[in-house]
Amino acid sequence: MNREMYKKDRQLPEEQARAIFEKGHHGILSVNGDDGYPYGVPVNYVYLNDCIYIHSAKYGYKIEALENNRKVCFTAILSSEILPSKFTAAFESVIAFGTASFVEDDAEKQKALETFVDRFSPEFKENGRKFIAAAFEKTAIIKINVESMKGKSYQEGAWK
Repeated sequence: MNREMYKKDRQLPEEQARAIFEKGHHGILSVNGDDGYPYGVPVNYVYLNDCIYIHSAKYGYKIEALENNRKVCFTAILSSEILPSKFTAAFESVIAFGTASFVEDDAEKQKALETFVDRFSPEFKENGRKFIAAAFEKTAIIKINVESMKGKSYQEGAWK
């Protein structure tokens, strides 16, 4: 999946798209759902080693959908501000396409979970490690191997 962007002047270089993923913390995971309908679910994530990691329960609709089809789309919006006088919005966003897998390696799973704690609860690392230990067996980690990504940005001064 690698279509050209319509407004190419808003496309970001890949390094900036990666930086958006690295700074962001929530996005929409889109999977192929029942009866051909797409299913998009808001999730927290971390971007680590050029992959997107998502924590989840080991059951549920998104897990079932991923078991049936591993192709996914993931979108993150880092910032957004409505510009009423311009009839648009200023924003930074990135969209990635890739293949999801369930992390089975305990060391990789531990690293992903610790990254969530380090990133989102740095002042609670000790309690975070205890939480990870208690929830480890019932937590799934979904890893998205990014095959392509595009970042897009519009800032007020860039209006044409």
